[in-house]
Amino acid sequence: MKTGKLFLTVMSLIVFCTLITAYSGAREFGTGEGKPNYKGNGGIEIASAPPALYEVELTSLAGEIFANPKYTGKINSIRTLNSNELLGQKVEIETRTLTDGWKKLNIPPSLSGAFGLVISGNEGIVKITLPQQTSASGSGTLKSISDLFIEFGALHASFTFPEVNILKPSKFEIGILNTLDNTFINGDIIALKNNQAAVIFQNLPSSVVNKDGLIRVSLREPGGSFISSDIPAWGYNIIVSETDTGVPAPIKAEVFGLADDTKIKFNFVSLNGQIINPSSATLTVGEINSGQQISTITTKIEGPQPLTVTVTKIGS
Repeated sequence: MKTGKLFLTVMSLIVFCTLITAYSGAREFGTGEGKPNYKGNGGIEIASAPPALYEVELTSLAGEIFANPKYTGKINSIRTLNSNELLGQKVEIETRTLTDGWKKLNIPPSLSGAFGLVISGNEGIVKITLPQQTSASGSGTLKSISDLFIEFGALHASFTFPEVNILKPSKFEIGILNTLDNTFINGDIIALKNNQAAVIFQNLPSSVVNKDGLIRVSLREPGGSFISSDIPAWGYNIIVSETDTGVPAPIKAEVFGLADDTKIKFNFVSLNGQIINPSSATLTVGEINSGQQISTITTKIEGPQPLTVTVTKIGS
């Protein structure tokens, strides 16, 4: 039986499981009842799937925060997080739906000491935290608050910019230049303040990082003006070919945005029914991109193949 390819990171799965309890019975201001369970054949109640978790960072929780309804839906509850990222009490925050559907949260001064907020809705959970450390980078007034890392084509980032008055947050747009064809790939803004945006990009090719290890990020403001910046970034992709169950398959990778002599460490965790050997390996970027094998995976799992891996850059 041929096995396919599907790659997930273990940390996102662990965090999702611990935070799903944030979904509760509280209601968004001025709205009706929450999402019901649906009945299947014979009237048996079938619980709806748990909402997805989206983790973002903002440098401040004070004042107004705008949340993209695509990632929350109707807001059911908001809870605080302490510095250990443990869920705190449910809090009452004035939440309004704007004409473009976005949610406007007015954070009271009493919550200024919170480390984060968990906004739970019927379509998703948005976890907003303060960054553990910041390393602002960028060639212009648009700057990333932390190092940019593209993992399996996904980029989660937060960018600061000069303060603007926000009336319609949906009019903000953000994109990254694909150097292969000089077109921009659009991302989604999950949360927004008057001077920063937390965003997500999916399916980014390695060609968004140029030969100097930079990506060109551009933010379009509602008035039509653009703020652009060149920001350091790197990333990787894992490559595993299809194989038969019980037959070892080589694990290879692609790394971009780093010099050939940079060392990269891979740590794999074998799931039930898998044997990944070796479980840890360190290679240079040059060795990786030349096609050198990192490890092998032998599996009894048929179909899509989950792979748990942590990838670390060694040194500065």
